[in-house]
Amino acid sequence: MDKALAAFETCLKKSNYRPRYLAVDEFAIHKGHRYATCVMDLETGFILWAGLGRSMADFEHFFKSIGLSLLSRLKAVAMDMNASFNRLFQKYCPKVPIVYDRYHMQAQFGRDVMGAVRLEEAQKHRQEAEALKEYTKETNNPELQKMAREKSHEERKLYTELKKSRWILLKKDDHLNERQKTHLLDILSEHRDLAICYAMKQEMTRLFTLTDYEEALAGWTKWIQAGLESGIPALVKFARQKQKRIKGLAAHALYPINTGKLEGFNNKIKVLKRIGYGYRNMDYFFTLIRFHSLPKNYSSPQFP
Repeated sequence: MDKALAAFETCLKKSNYRPRYLAVDEFAIHKGHRYATCVMDLETGFILWAGLGRSMADFEHFFKSIGLSLLSRLKAVAMDMNASFNRLFQKYCPKVPIVYDRYHMQAQFGRDVMGAVRLEEAQKHRQEAEALKEYTKETNNPELQKMAREKSHEERKLYTELKKSRWILLKKDDHLNERQKTHLLDILSEHRDLAICYAMKQEMTRLFTLTDYEEALAGWTKWIQAGLESGIPALVKFARQKQKRIKGLAAHALYPINTGKLEGFNNKIKVLKRIGYGYRNMDYFFTLIRFHSLPKNYSSPQFP
């Protein structure tokens, strides 16, 4: 593997290789939140560097080991919102735009905002159903008892429907059938906070399709401001967290790159971990990762 990687890197040097688009992401190496970090050339799929940890001190080894001259033609780098990656690229490559990965952004919004608000609304229905159930025990009026039981049943039904509506709220409109679209409209018409969050989700999707930077910057600024003024705790918190990342979100309009290719390669890393039943020598493991990222059209040297 060392021989193949050395031969490939020699070919790159002869061709005056300089990557243009990079992706950075971490992956788990052991249970207990132990991580490593990979840097991939998005055009070739080659892993330029893999190292232990994901902190600033750990990731700084990337810049020291490869040399800044290799990054002289770098146009953009895709990453999630890990502060270590962001700060170090701003330190060593201050002129290179950082593009925050749209799928991490959308997944986090679906989990931390849509998911949290949906469960909060569902919990309100559950509490109301329990309160009405207790009311039927306290009153002796048969008519009031009947009305309370019926209302309690409706609230319990709404609770169950909201608990099961996760994917209906997260899916794209064109992926829903007619029954699901009707169900979605019913949910949004009865839950104001969910309707606001759903509209914000739709607007986020639109913003990621823009190709004009100034338009995207203005759009993200309005989006963040709307989130801050919504009065919905989960949405306000999310907007406040992303407020400092607006330029990286708008940069997607100029450089529509993401970490998807590297995320896909992370699945191969999981397979390598599984078939090896773990690795005690991390240097060997990282060499194995880089070896398996060699481009398919590259003919590696014959091994004895």
